[in-house]
Amino acid sequence: MFAQLKTNLPSLLLFIGVISYILYFSLFTINRYQKLHAHYFDLGIMHHAVYNTYKGLETGNVGRILEITNPHTTANQVKRMSVHNDVTLALIAPLYFIHNGPETLLVLQSVTIGFGALFIYLITLHIIPAAPKRTWFALMFAYSYLLYPGLQKANNFDFHAVTLATSFLLAMYYYWLKKKYGWSIFFALMSVLTKEQVGLTVAGFGVYAYLHQATGVKLFFDKLKSLLKFKRTSIASSFIQSYFSPIMILLGVGWTYLSMNYIIPYFRGGEHFGTSYFTYLKDDPLQIFPVLFRYETWHYIFILLAPVGLLALVSLPHLLIVAPEFAINILSSNSNMRNIYFHYNSILTPFIFIASIYGVKNILNKKFTSPLAPLLTKEGNKGWLKLAHNNKETIVLIYLTVCTTIFTLYMSPLPWGLHRDMYPWQQAPAKLQDVLLWKEYLKDDQIKVSASGKLGPHFTSRQYYYDFSWKYEFADYIVLDIYDVEHGYMNHLTMPAYKDLQSDWRYIRIYNNNDIEVYKRI
Repeated sequence: MFAQLKTNLPSLLLFIGVISYILYFSLFTINRYQKLHAHYFDLGIMHHAVYNTYKGLETGNVGRILEITNPHTTANQVKRMSVHNDVTLALIAPLYFIHNGPETLLVLQSVTIGFGALFIYLITLHIIPAAPKRTWFALMFAYSYLLYPGLQKANNFDFHAVTLATSFLLAMYYYWLKKKYGWSIFFALMSVLTKEQVGLTVAGFGVYAYLHQATGVKLFFDKLKSLLKFKRTSIASSFIQSYFSPIMILLGVGWTYLSMNYIIPYFRGGEHFGTSYFTYLKDDPLQIFPVLFRYETWHYIFILLAPVGLLALVSLPHLLIVAPEFAINILSSNSNMRNIYFHYNSILTPFIFIASIYGVKNILNKKFTSPLAPLLTKEGNKGWLKLAHNNKETIVLIYLTVCTTIFTLYMSPLPWGLHRDMYPWQQAPAKLQDVLLWKEYLKDDQIKVSASGKLGPHFTSRQYYYDFSWKYEFADYIVLDIYDVEHGYMNHLTMPAYKDLQSDWRYIRIYNNNDIEVYKRI
């Protein structure tokens, strides 16, 4: 019995870790939303798009599929693709037939990210099969993933379709390792659908997969020969296996090219808003050098790699797969893209871990220790270095454990972290009852509502929603949290709008309690 328990202990601990992660972050994010800590940017926007798609499927009104009220420059109804090409939101909509609220998005996000640990575990077992402690390496990498501060904070920060790509990309890589190319392509497709630039990473992986196998004319003819000699496989599977890398490259480059040059400009009526983050490079290309060598850049790279012990640096080829994503974040004039608080590292995370796993494999490989050979010949160093060499697996495992522990204690939002986030677990504010009262009163999804930022997720279950700004004049009802209006991060827009509202004869205040004010169009 004990022998069986010892054999199954890593699998049991993995199961406990994954379930614990899913339960904690599902409850955390739901509490965060329900206790008014989430925001219209971005939980409200995402829920609005998925809710309208759900209603379009329910009523047959296809015009509502991926429809939102423009969150930026106008108050028109637009498609989600005018902001980002994350059509995964449409695929999520059928889940709203189970529950049509933001809670569905938050649970889905936590579940999907949590199951990424399973792929980390399986990838590790595949990459370092010869190590006696490989099962414990797999378990430790899985826990390092679940405790990774950047992953947890992306999970906490409302909902974004691109966070799902973290697990999709891990699945893509795992099925490629197992030579199940059809499944690998499927998860690559699921990944690119989460955001427009993800295709660059999929294409980078396609290039890596091609270089990993072989190159040159001989490869082409070998693959062509194998395709013509299919015996136990179908034509389709032989074709996929033979041309896997070109398929991935075309899928990735094609998706990003079409998104940036046709799909988004078509629905937006102009180029992607994010291109403005890089206009300084057009004006002065030499600015790239001070950006690359500034402290902020290297600090950003450090906080991404350090929780996994900087092991990814020992396997740079795998880290280079996400070089385009690194470049986008590092070169952007939007500093939020270099902050692990947000979701901008979701595409980097899977390959940071894959590179780290290969880094451990390289360290455990005897060839990696060859530079130490001259030191081993010195009498004073023989004992210590030989001991280190013979216990290399244990030392690396302890090192990974220590790095994971230190950085989860320092950067994690979990209760034991120095930067812990406990607001969602605290008592709900008194104003929540007022918000729920008006949420129920205004539940007809054809009533046009405008609300301040943190109330947004509670009032976007409707066709027309206007974030509180100059757009309020299109709403039938306006629901405001005055503290949010005065002190929220959008107060440069909400304060002037609130001042205008006070003298707007078209609206009358019909409710004022617990800092919640409601206005109705006369």
